[in-house]
Amino acid sequence: MNPLDISTVRGASYSCDAAKGLDVAEAVADRAGTAATWYSVGILNHQQDLALLFAEFCRRRQLRALFHPVDLDICGTDPLDDDQLRELGARAAELDAPWLNIDLAMWCRHGEALLEAMLPMPLVAEAVAYTADRVKHAQDVLQRPLTIENPPYLFKVGDGDVLQLMHEIAARADCLMTIDVGHLYGLRRLQGRALIQPSDDDLDWDRVVEVHLSGTYDRRFPDELVVVDDKHDWPVQPPVWDLAMALLPRATNLRAVLAEAEGLSPDELAASVIRFADAFRPWWERS
Repeated sequence: MNPLDISTVRGASYSCDAAKGLDVAEAVADRAGTAATWYSVGILNHQQDLALLFAEFCRRRQLRALFHPVDLDICGTDPLDDDQLRELGARAAELDAPWLNIDLAMWCRHGEALLEAMLPMPLVAEAVAYTADRVKHAQDVLQRPLTIENPPYLFKVGDGDVLQLMHEIAARADCLMTIDVGHLYGLRRLQGRALIQPSDDDLDWDRVVEVHLSGTYDRRFPDELVVVDDKHDWPVQPPVWDLAMALLPRATNLRAVLAEAEGLSPDELAASVIRFADAFRPWWERS
């Protein structure tokens, strides 16, 4: 299938820890059945063995593969490595993934993948041109679209609106977008803002092709400090679900709703996939 020929592919997705192998992915596929349409693979550029393993899994289970590389440093300070980009393009081709999804964050430092220690993009206007140029360069080398995702913010630099910054980057770079609803929920709580902003209407929702939903947890510290933690270890909580239901009908080109829940049991993760499929199917059938 051509990377952009996705007009008929819509549905729920899930992800597991690729490094741990196929056991959980297989168990969720058994339990979720036809509710699952996509599977998201998060690997490093050199992990061809895992790319081929999960490509075969997707073919056997009749799933389309999404690709979330965990070492594409789209917002970092190191120069982009064209050899690494070409390797990521090869992994995307092996998975037959229609795009590569990447958080707007520093993923690498001096060539070392930061993984759980990634640094989110500063919420400042100056980040737009810098990031857009790197996205354009990456797409040119990859020969495949990028979809940029709002990252998790346990702390912030700047006080810009992340969706507005994403809108400007996507317009300059001519790329796609992914909305992580849990990340957005946590950031707006951190900023002390209403969960839905008037400026949300201005986002180019036609560029949104992927959505992520996962559980969040309030970590409470002295002096009434609350940090919203989103580590994929809990089911989706009602406030995050409500935010998704309020925003996502605007995304008429949405193709995949991803249950990110590497810390959940197969039964819990399958239940999330089924819930997502049941909730979004009526919208897709009407569009």
